[in-house]
Amino acid sequence: MRVFIIRPFGVKQNIDFDRIEAQLIQPAILRLRELGRDVSGGTTGEISEQGNIREDMFRLIAISDLVIADVTIHNANAFYELGIRHALCPGHTHLIRGSPIENDYPFDLQTDRYFVYDLNNPAAAVDKLAVALNSTLAGQRDSPIFTLLPGLTAHGRGQLVRVPEDFREDVELARRSGRRGDLRLLAQECQSFEWDQEGLILVGDAQFKMRAYAGARETFELLLKAAPNHLHANWRLGTIYQRLALAAAPQGRADLETRSDQAINRALKVAETPKDEAEQHSLLGSNAKNRWMDDYRSAAPELREQRALESACLEDMLSHYMKAAACDLNEHYGAVNVLAFLKVQTLLARRYPDRWAGLHDADPDGELRRRETLIERIIASLRLTLHLDDVFKEHQKELDPWAASSKADLTLISTPDKVASCATYYRNAIGGADRSSLEAVRRNLAIFQELKLLEPGLTAALAVIDEAMQTKSPPEPPLKRVLLFTGHMVDAPKRAPEKARFPRTIAAEQKARKLIYDAVAAEVGADASVTLGIAGGACGSDILFHEVCAELGIKTDLYLVIPPAEFQRESVARGGPAWEERYQVLCEKGAPRVLQNALALPNWLTNKPKYTVWIRNNLWMLFSAVATAARKQTVIALFNEERDEDGPGGTKHLLDTARAYGLKTVPVDARPLLD
Repeated sequence: MRVFIIRPFGVKQNIDFDRIEAQLIQPAILRLRELGRDVSGGTTGEISEQGNIREDMFRLIAISDLVIADVTIHNANAFYELGIRHALCPGHTHLIRGSPIENDYPFDLQTDRYFVYDLNNPAAAVDKLAVALNSTLAGQRDSPIFTLLPGLTAHGRGQLVRVPEDFREDVELARRSGRRGDLRLLAQECQSFEWDQEGLILVGDAQFKMRAYAGARETFELLLKAAPNHLHANWRLGTIYQRLALAAAPQGRADLETRSDQAINRALKVAETPKDEAEQHSLLGSNAKNRWMDDYRSAAPELREQRALESACLEDMLSHYMKAAACDLNEHYGAVNVLAFLKVQTLLARRYPDRWAGLHDADPDGELRRRETLIERIIASLRLTLHLDDVFKEHQKELDPWAASSKADLTLISTPDKVASCATYYRNAIGGADRSSLEAVRRNLAIFQELKLLEPGLTAALAVIDEAMQTKSPPEPPLKRVLLFTGHMVDAPKRAPEKARFPRTIAAEQKARKLIYDAVAAEVGADASVTLGIAGGACGSDILFHEVCAELGIKTDLYLVIPPAEFQRESVARGGPAWEERYQVLCEKGAPRVLQNALALPNWLTNKPKYTVWIRNNLWMLFSAVATAARKQTVIALFNEERDEDGPGGTKHLLDTARAYGLKTVPVDARPLLD
């Protein structure tokens, strides 16, 4: 989250504003981090040395998540920059003012709230300012312009910032390679840049397309911390929470469904087009559908049809799908769904007239006829909308990929007696679909099967789906436990004896192997719960871990920060030819995963402060372990804490980071290697 500070520079009117920033503003920003805000930033003073200050200033004022403006004195530059901020951004601008001061407060700002600090002791207000800034970030609009004109829309950030092309390429490479851990790493790394929000969208969309919903959730939730009303982030999260709910245990499902509704409603408030509104109402309809299914499935099997008819969730679902259809007639998803469940409702009403009469005691027959008439009208509208896709397809640049699915649903709902047509349309709709998509189609059709509706076409459609699913491999079962290992390398030949950690002796190697074996075996336990090991390939502890896992029948993945040949020169050759031979055996067992092409950080990362390739390597392996979605993850580290001199990027750094992410850590004392 980026902060921009508007203030005078140097000493003005006997006030040292550099001192005010150093003693008050920057410490308050640090306190914000303690409150859970990942914030950093500065002033135009940082960019004035680089030239083109006006362009950089406009961009930073517009895209910063929080602007702090010190308006203690009548400084033309500060007021000019504050005016730009108020004109461009609806919220998150915080005014501060020192006291005592002889200047009158400008009339145009007298209605705005501002924070007062003591010019003689600015440090005394750090805690209060941090709380005030946190409150500003939690608010919505504080710009007088956007408050006066509630219909005014702010510009898009994408017009002012550009995501580096090599970052885009890294995201695309990770997506195409199916590397979920790489995407989690990229989401973390892009947060310190001006283009952080745009970068998070790229990563989150890639995770969404891969169905890496846990990672996508984390990415878009990071984005919401900076932009709570971001349309795309809330839109995605509405779907992500919904899909996570389908796989969740019953006790966690309600929470995820509620979060989904909340995200969708936030997106609805800022929807820009009828298509956006239709999408959001359709998602709300899907959530209501899931609650309806849970409701009728909770009844005894012989009472499920009656419960399905009487459930309040059915009307809620129909309402949302009807709104979706009304928002945009070309968005057929909502119309198909309202048609399907109106059909369910009317067929069940005909089957259980007494129950229907209990719901509509004033005029049950009239209400039923009105709904049946509406069904015929929706069928006619859908036929026109969907078949225009066929008539004009030679003039269209891009066909709707979901039209075939909607045509299949329309055929089944409107003409369930036409068995061959139902089968043909569903066969066309699922051509090229993966197993996950097939399961989603079958899950929807299962509703009609459970309620004994739309036969015989339903049976024909299900047969087509089931036949296609038999050709798809079932999903791999989730991993039980993943071990991530880190440890000391064999000491370099010139390492001083008083700094030794892993001596270059057979005895030290045997002791290290025994320590690693015992730690891994303890994690395996009686139930053989370890299903994957992850480690680098450096001479010493890393290679020993891979060999121990092979002995215990545990598959391992080899993670290298740079390509195999370069890594061998950098981190294996120091151990001698025997270690190099063992390293090459590991590489031959399976293609190693490689983080980057050289030890230098990628160009888009070069300006990230206090960041090294070894910190990056640790985070990469950690996120890769987390992204496996294993039920349990353990980090084992063989290291000598008394002689751990590596600092950030070393063994202790990985252990501490793993603890921060809630992973189980097993430190293994390496001091016996020195005996």
